[in-house]
Amino acid sequence: MGVPDQYRGREQTYFKHRLLEAYLERLFMIVGHHEQTICYVDCFAGPWEEQGDDLGDTSIARSLNIIKKCRGGLRKIGKNVQFRALFVEQKSKSFHKLQDYLSSRKDDGIDTQALNGSFHELIPEIFKWCGPHGFVFFFIDPKGWKNAVELPTLAPLLRRPDSEFLINFMYDFLSRTVPQAKFQDDMWNIFGVIPDDQGKSPEQREAYLLSLYRNNLKQVLPVGGKKPRTACVKVLKPTKDRTLYHLVYLTRHHKGIVVFMEASYKLELVQKRARAVAKQDERFQRSRQMEMFAAAEHVSGERVGRDLVDVEEYWLKNLKDKPERYGMEKLADMQEETGWFESDFQEAFGELTRKGLVKNLDGTPKRRSKFVHFNDDERLAKVTL
Repeated sequence: MGVPDQYRGREQTYFKHRLLEAYLERLFMIVGHHEQTICYVDCFAGPWEEQGDDLGDTSIARSLNIIKKCRGGLRKIGKNVQFRALFVEQKSKSFHKLQDYLSSRKDDGIDTQALNGSFHELIPEIFKWCGPHGFVFFFIDPKGWKNAVELPTLAPLLRRPDSEFLINFMYDFLSRTVPQAKFQDDMWNIFGVIPDDQGKSPEQREAYLLSLYRNNLKQVLPVGGKKPRTACVKVLKPTKDRTLYHLVYLTRHHKGIVVFMEASYKLELVQKRARAVAKQDERFQRSRQMEMFAAAEHVSGERVGRDLVDVEEYWLKNLKDKPERYGMEKLADMQEETGWFESDFQEAFGELTRKGLVKNLDGTPKRRSKFVHFNDDERLAKVTL
């Protein structure tokens, strides 16, 4: 599947919107089994750079379409969930487009509202709209980081129980800002410390700054809630092998991490294909010569995941001689620590099993891809040689 024409030149936005859709659909269908009301808040709604009046290439339209789909799916199983959606936009021109679009939609059972103003100034009103109880998903996708992703800005929302967040951590911009002395107060508000990245390689520096931010987010504990957990997805520049931003996800439930990583896994190839097409388009603009094969065909057979040697070493380091149970919560711990997909852990465990280095005491020899059923709390151990 190629990139829709309205996303050409904005391939990173296409991937972001696909990830948002994929995760929201799984999330709302799960939460809808036990919640009567589900709230969705887009804190920097736009629309920006839309290519048509239907706003089909914006988070506004795509999120509402998913909400409509989920509401219909839940009603089929007897769950009449009330969905509410709030869209915040500061620029007057964009806000009027937003209002016109929302008023044009006729979505039964979906209560929509728009607020005009700066996100950080409207937080008390956003909080009031959400109410103190019930599930809320916050999508925080600003064009900049000031008064958007800092902890003093987000803290009131982060303290709200029964809430989840998807935050655009604008790494490309922040990585150039970190060394500048005039931004030290801002860096403290974002990272909780003044980052010291001296002597680090580009890869180490990126991992270091991302870890600082994720850990800082988790310092704000909700009232009476469980400990926060985070996961993230890297979004690369369309035509350059450099990180543009990370989408940082925050939840208070281990299953949220597992589901988010599942959605991310399914879209890893989407990002690869989108970038391959963008690079091919760029080559054509330079040479004006068509290439024999479509770029997306070259990545269709690629493996999605991490270096299995690293994953095997992780298993061997963490498994004990004495069997331990590995359930869904343990999988979430592993994914939060490493950023790896379940398929990475499954494939590596299978290789180690074939080598006779590990064993699943509750497994069956007929399994081909599921060497560990984490939802069954199976007992795993290293083999003592």
